[in-house]
Amino acid sequence: MISSDRYIRQLPLIGVEGQRRLRDGSALIVGLGGLGSLASMYLAGAGVGKLVLVDFDTISISDLHRQFLYTTGDIGKSKVEVAEKRLREINPEVKVEAHQMVFTRNEETEELVASVDVVVLAVDNLKTRLDADELAVKRNKPVVNGGVDGWFGLVTTVIPGRTPRLAEILNIRGLSSVSCAEGLCNSVIGPVAGIVASWQALETLRILAGLEPALAGKLLIIDSSRGIIDVLSISRS
Repeated sequence: MISSDRYIRQLPLIGVEGQRRLRDGSALIVGLGGLGSLASMYLAGAGVGKLVLVDFDTISISDLHRQFLYTTGDIGKSKVEVAEKRLREINPEVKVEAHQMVFTRNEETEELVASVDVVVLAVDNLKTRLDADELAVKRNKPVVNGGVDGWFGLVTTVIPGRTPRLAEILNIRGLSSVSCAEGLCNSVIGPVAGIVASWQALETLRILAGLEPALAGKLLIIDSSRGIIDVLSISRS
């Protein structure tokens, strides 16, 4: 049974069948920082049936200018525990599963990847991206990757067998600095994280609703300092 009142504003866009697909769909969100915390709110609000959350960190005061899933009273608490509670409050129809852990390639994380329909990758380091890429390829799961660095943001959707792998995309000259692939992002302006997270949520919703993702085989690059958004096509060759 679709809760038409809750989803009435998006039903004209995705249809009843699309909403059913969302209800029956699932997403693994790796990282609950500036990207994952916001993307998870959109996915819960849209009615994605199951959200699997992975993060190892606790909430710091420096998170709060962009991670609006958390409040000042949450400082020091586990991100996944607070997120699990808040997302259920946003939409009680959504099943939320929380794992406080470092995401690295092993049997446990492979099982998590295998258990969902889409992987939302919202991390700030190269190793986690590459580990997630390996598992997603092995389990034939699409990945919606986002990154932020200062005034810049990037989003791309990887479909195994159709698009370049994430590992290949991150080897593109100059891209690592945009996607924070070389290490932790030390600076970020909140709205850029919001733009990237929104695009990640949009791509995830399109995949789960049975629609073609807009950024499969493409890079969305945002330069908010100059007001530029560019989309580059990339091929497996």
